[in-house]
Amino acid sequence: MLIFAVVLVMSICFRLSYWQWQRALDKQSQLMMLSEQPENKQLLINTNAELLQGAKTVLVGEFRSGYWWLLDNKIVNGQIGYDLIALFDADGVNDPLIVNLGFVAAGKDRAQLPNIELPVGPIEIDAQFKIGEWSGFTLAKYPNQSIHHRNVLQYLEPSFFSREINAAVSPLLVIANQPVMADVTPHYQAVVMSPDKHRAYALQWLLIGLSAGIIAFFAIRQKSKELIK
Repeated sequence: MLIFAVVLVMSICFRLSYWQWQRALDKQSQLMMLSEQPENKQLLINTNAELLQGAKTVLVGEFRSGYWWLLDNKIVNGQIGYDLIALFDADGVNDPLIVNLGFVAAGKDRAQLPNIELPVGPIEIDAQFKIGEWSGFTLAKYPNQSIHHRNVLQYLEPSFFSREINAAVSPLLVIANQPVMADVTPHYQAVVMSPDKHRAYALQWLLIGLSAGIIAFFAIRQKSKELIK
């Protein structure tokens, strides 16, 4: 029974180690692909979305006029305000992208929104990607339930933007790394597990598995000696 339990534990640990090692290889490969071919935006569609978390690229395209929103309840450097969200048509990407351009300070009167004028014409955005659940924790029942304004959002949701434009949007949420507009300050920091960290976890699981086997070996050996005596 003990031997079976030890073999089971070692097997699980080795499988986890192999899985982390494979994730490191996959992520390294995808990140190299993006860095080597930043002009090929179609990679954004074909790449495993999970592996794009924190990946950076330069997007070229245009903002869609009139399509912007303010994500409420943001605090940056002690100031209360919003994150400016805009719709961006990127060259080489079929579906429009939702872009978080950064922090906009709120005025004293919450009923009065900041004056927003999106850039007109082709523009470059130094960007990175946030993958997974867009909304985070929220008590809001739907995105645009602000008392004062329809385009003030409580959380982000791809289906909401699809309904707004009556078309599909990309599942990739884009975060601007550099300022695109005056008085709009990028502040997002992606939580990224690098390939090296995956390798470290792979080594950790491998060592745990080996340790379990070694400890079990000496325990069984000691027990056998006691029985012989």
